[in-house]
Amino acid sequence: MERNLIYILLFSLLSLPFQISAQITQLGEIRNKDNVITRDYREIPTIHLPTFDIEQLRAEDKSSEDEKRRPFRFAKGFDVSIDIKKKGIREQIPNYGSVWILGIRSAEAFSLNVIFGTYELPPGAELFIYNKKQSQIVGALTSRNNSDAKVLPVQPIVGDEIIVEYFEPSHVPFEGKLIISRVGHDYVGFLCDFGDYIGYCGTPQTCNRDISCSEGDDWQDESHSVCRIIIDGIYCCSGSLINNVDNDGTAYVLTADHCINSSYEATNSVFLFGYRHSTCGGTGGSTSNTISGATLRGNWDDSDFALVELSSVPPANFHPYWNGWDNSSDTPAEPVVCVHHPVGDVKKISVDDSDPSDNGDFWEVTDWNVGTVEHGSSGAPFYDSDHRVVGQVHGGNNIFCSSNETSEYGKFSVSWDGNGTNATRLQNWLDPANTTTELSGLRLVQNSTIDSNTPVTGDIVVFDDITVSASAAIGVEFEERFEATGTLNVPVGTTLSIEPE
Repeated sequence: MERNLIYILLFSLLSLPFQISAQITQLGEIRNKDNVITRDYREIPTIHLPTFDIEQLRAEDKSSEDEKRRPFRFAKGFDVSIDIKKKGIREQIPNYGSVWILGIRSAEAFSLNVIFGTYELPPGAELFIYNKKQSQIVGALTSRNNSDAKVLPVQPIVGDEIIVEYFEPSHVPFEGKLIISRVGHDYVGFLCDFGDYIGYCGTPQTCNRDISCSEGDDWQDESHSVCRIIIDGIYCCSGSLINNVDNDGTAYVLTADHCINSSYEATNSVFLFGYRHSTCGGTGGSTSNTISGATLRGNWDDSDFALVELSSVPPANFHPYWNGWDNSSDTPAEPVVCVHHPVGDVKKISVDDSDPSDNGDFWEVTDWNVGTVEHGSSGAPFYDSDHRVVGQVHGGNNIFCSSNETSEYGKFSVSWDGNGTNATRLQNWLDPANTTTELSGLRLVQNSTIDSNTPVTGDIVVFDDITVSASAAIGVEFEERFEATGTLNVPVGTTLSIEPE
């Protein structure tokens, strides 16, 4: 893509702090750090989940490998009713508040995740969930995570035992309510390279290439749109942020109907952004950029699409990008590309140098030149050569990279009109007046301080209430236009030059 360039060169030493409030977690520290409250983990009451036949589940998964229309199952779900205040040990902190601590264990689990079917926290309260080694800590979860649904799904924590720690200050306007309704037991080793634990990671096909490899060089903007989705604590799919004609950063995520097709599933999903290797063939991958819960806006079985709106807009430190799209029925020009999370692994890219085939409601790729798609890739964006979304993964080659098995992608153009109602089509949400057949991608950077490490490239780049960090060199690259709205706070003495790339 040919882009224009705005180059901002900063010489000032001024740096203004800015706090982001849209993340799932807030700053905080667990009270039981180094076991200072309970001197031994044996003092913590622990809920033990029943054993189950893991090999039977693995056999079921093996027998259904050939099914294209299937999300990746990685966990056994237990329906429970665990009231943290009733089941946990309570420690009072004089003139400060109370802490409740409870353990949950499921033998031989690689990781555990929980869904709070009742989540209502008063101001000042903090919830943490962590493993016994305290090598992975989720929190603080606070009253900012309250929702109308009063539900909060939480990402997996490595290990077969987790600790739930809840702090409530004295003199709160109402008492907090925390009841866990579901626990997911990971039986495949879903987490990968986390601390001293190296998991199964779903073992994606070896031909799949990291988005950080050379094949992904021209797709870095779009890669920031793609997220891994955990549904109901037991299934995994992919999805991506999708732009609308207002270019306002509404947090729409496009995925597959066979992944999310009910309000319950949308509410009980966790969306993880930025899960990738930093280098080609590297290890690790951050799992900190999550948003819990969404609202189902539209879905349709025929083209296998689902559109949800996240409970909050991904904050600037997620580096979000909203994909552009093409709703025409024209055959996408090669190369076509898919960016996805096969079997829940870090972000991968697949490339095919041929035009896809037309199969009614679906585009088809017979044999990828680079990579493939698998269970867990379901719902991932399918791009044309202009970097616009023309569909989402319906199903693909789940067995061998060398197999020429056809993979399918629900057509964006078919989903556009859907079944003719707002709840079964894309048009109502992305372009209600049906004004265009093509829309560019959006890089919206808002309510934050940016520096030279902040991605500021895209088809359309919009700054909204931005402070530029001191001594940073900012290069803004855009294909279509650049806008600055609200406050653009640039230190005195800054030199601003506008040049073509």
